[in-house]
Amino acid sequence: MNEKKSLSGGAILLGIILIVAGALVLLANLDILPFDLDLGHWWPLILVVLGLVHLWNNRNIFDFSGLFLILLGAVFLMATLDKIYWSDVWRYWPAVLILLGLSIVFKRNPAALGRSRGTASSDPDVRVTNILSGTDRRIDSREFKGGDVSNILGGTKLDLLEAKLAPGEWLLTVSTVLGGVEILVPREWRIEIHPTSMLGGVDDHTRQTPQAGGGTLLIKASALLGGIEIKN
Repeated sequence: MNEKKSLSGGAILLGIILIVAGALVLLANLDILPFDLDLGHWWPLILVVLGLVHLWNNRNIFDFSGLFLILLGAVFLMATLDKIYWSDVWRYWPAVLILLGLSIVFKRNPAALGRSRGTASSDPDVRVTNILSGTDRRIDSREFKGGDVSNILGGTKLDLLEAKLAPGEWLLTVSTVLGGVEILVPREWRIEIHPTSMLGGVDDHTRQTPQAGGGTLLIKASALLGGIEIKN
């Protein structure tokens, strides 16, 4: 089983934010702060911060999951501050379609993280975006080079058991909000998993026997109120 537990920059940033927020609330509860701290109106900022951390972690300003959290937090914040009425919240749902369109149009290509030790005639990758839906996809590419999986209120199964990883180092970003993602990878692959979770979990159940000279797949997994499972 892969024991690599290094933290991503997004996870460290999220931890620092939680420490600061917890300290402020504790000091307010102990009447140490010289001002009142009313979190009843500002709690949606948690969603905004989570969205920003998600964008930072994936290094992609057009990542749909991060933009969705920021939009959701902003709308809820305006409602709690009485800038809009709660009954008007649903009027803003078309903005979700705009964000989805932006994420599709400006979706980055899979990034090579190191010098590729081979050439390929194409760039096979995976692109999955689920909203209130599910996807069951099997990949049998001979030159797999990562990709992106975004899952919101849905489920995704990605079967890579018949695929071959391209030489070099490649990135697969996986995010889920209120949903689950299952990824099957061959034991012959070298896998590095960088998890970030908030009220969710990223489980690594892989057993690796990587082949000499093979490629490496870096999986950046982010789970909010959901779960991501990676196994053979």
